[in-house]
Amino acid sequence: MALDVDHSKAFRTPLQLRSLVEAVRDAGEHDENDWIEWKSNYNLSEKQAKATLARHILAMANRSVEKSSQAASGFGYILVGVEPGDVSGVVTIDLADLESGIRPYLGPQGPEWVPAYVTVEGRDVLVIAVDPPKDGDPIHTLHKDFDKYYAGMIFVRRTAQTVIAGPGEVLRLTQRAQSSEERQSLSIESLESPVEVPLWPGLEEAVCSLLEKEREIVEAGGKRRSSGNRFVTSVSLDYRSEGDYAREAEGYLRRYKEYLFDVAMQSYMRKGYGLLRLHLKNSHERSYQQVRLELDLPEGISAFLGEDYSGDDVKVPRRPTPLGEEYSLVRSNIVDMRGIVAAGAVPDVHMRVEGSAILCDVVSLRAEETLSLPVVHLMATERLGESPLVMPWSVTAVNALGRTRGHLAIRLGAEIESTEKEAKAADE
Repeated sequence: MALDVDHSKAFRTPLQLRSLVEAVRDAGEHDENDWIEWKSNYNLSEKQAKATLARHILAMANRSVEKSSQAASGFGYILVGVEPGDVSGVVTIDLADLESGIRPYLGPQGPEWVPAYVTVEGRDVLVIAVDPPKDGDPIHTLHKDFDKYYAGMIFVRRTAQTVIAGPGEVLRLTQRAQSSEERQSLSIESLESPVEVPLWPGLEEAVCSLLEKEREIVEAGGKRRSSGNRFVTSVSLDYRSEGDYAREAEGYLRRYKEYLFDVAMQSYMRKGYGLLRLHLKNSHERSYQQVRLELDLPEGISAFLGEDYSGDDVKVPRRPTPLGEEYSLVRSNIVDMRGIVAAGAVPDVHMRVEGSAILCDVVSLRAEETLSLPVVHLMATERLGESPLVMPWSVTAVNALGRTRGHLAIRLGAEIESTEKEAKAADE
């Protein structure tokens, strides 16, 4: 069970710190996490209490960058004078004396932290906020012996405990310290927040209705008619059997169904529905190569690229010639050359939809560059309930460590009415 408080952002103001203390008071005994530690009471004037607080501060500062970012914007909090079910409070001392007593254990390059007192139920609670860990931070070690601990020891957080670091944790901290110039700092932002996606529940039904009407017309042409000319040439001779025509008709109907959906997508795009306009940002003073952006579509949401439907090249396929009518062998073998890309051509930005993911490969992103990505349209054709939807994303680069993660919020918009009449008008 988690604390009953919004920890999506850092606790900074007195009111926010008070809400944190109250959440601990109302929590269960097992609700501690790696970003928060609470103690019922310390005598803050004692040297032992200051040394123990230093140990917890060091552990908070040695947390994983990626994991710590998942709560309170990466900050760690140490609360003294409160525990689940009780606000015992502390006897306050001057915060300057507290800082001067803790600093020798942290060392001159120790982590940044800020103490404050919060009054709840008429009692004072000490709240220490420890700055978020970041890539390139040194390993924070104890700088002064106390009790059973000696200078040089490394402390880390394990779930709800402050413990001495093991070999794997020391390795992780070493990698963190070495990664300041290697880890990437890429991110994306959306011009729409949240992204509004209208609901189009009647699309499939309208397409199927038009397709069935077209099927009736096509199947009616499957019965052979006489050409009325006994002296036809070999070029116009209809050599097809009814089976040949049936196979030709099925292939045409498949293409016609795709065409109907293409027409619908083009209309959807031109009306600006479901717009997803993204910027890929490089905030670092270095360039990144072969950048890959991945966005996972929520279940029930589909996507397509706007540029695929921006032209006038959505053409209706040619209906099969009825059996017995003049039939051109030349016409039947024409190859449509539209959309064929020269072999070996590699675009600088390659955006595409594959299954339930949107993928984008960028050859190079210069230092401090912000790149506008191709426009994508999102669509929902079934009702998805009332729960909020999110679209997780991640960015990587081949010449940098790490994967930046985040998510975009999606809001379901108004319903699009789809009638057969409107669909037919779009078809024409």
